Amino acid sequence: MCGRFLLNSDIEEVFRRYYIRNQGIINYAKGDFYPSSHIPIVLENGERTMKFAKWGFYFSGRKGAVINARAESIKYKQMFRDSFYSARCLIPANMFYEWKDEGNKRKAKYKIGLQDNNLFSLGGIYKVSLDENLKEQMTVVIITTESEGNMKDIHSRMPLIVKDNEMDLWLNGNSSIKYVEEVLKSNINNKLIIERCETEKAKSDDSEKHEQLRLF
Repeated sequence: MCGRFLLNSDIEEVFRRYYIRNQGIINYAKGDFYPSSHIPIVLENGERTMKFAKWGFYFSGRKGAVINARAESIKYKQMFRDSFYSARCLIPANMFYEWKDEGNKRKAKYKIGLQDNNLFSLGGIYKVSLDENLKEQMTVVIITTESEGNMKDIHSRMPLIVKDNEMDLWLNGNSSIKYVEEVLKSNINNKLIIERCETEKAKSDDSEKHEQLRLF
């Protein structure tokens, strides 16, 4: 599961890293980003750009939002299928967070980054839908895979990290789906930095305030 991440890089660094020429947004507030907030995403629709998207796909008539999509089933689930084929994006991040259940109603918070890449990309999909006021809004979910390495000791899931040499393939809507699926399977051999932050009462972390059904 991925329910919070940190983006602390200057926007100019992000523009350079992703070769963004069409600047859909001119700045963002650096820091932690949460479900239901508007997060910066990189997409390609004729040209590379960065926009804000609300984190979470919403059900009609149901409370809460789905914030993650499982890589193993993303192309089969009606909620995600069309976006997976034609509306993939990247979410720039410096760190993501996870909580480990230590029992006794306590959770330990960890922050996770990459040893060799201070600014990296989480894989996501987006769509444009209508909000409660019937206005168009862009929404996004972050893709998760099974955890690898030391992450397994913290949580069974982790966000998909799209490597730098996979970014163009991932963003291009004309890429062969065969190769896109290979990206979903490439979330291995990441050199992770895992740092314990704090222990807190297991009331519920921010991501748990949002409906995250197991079938996704």
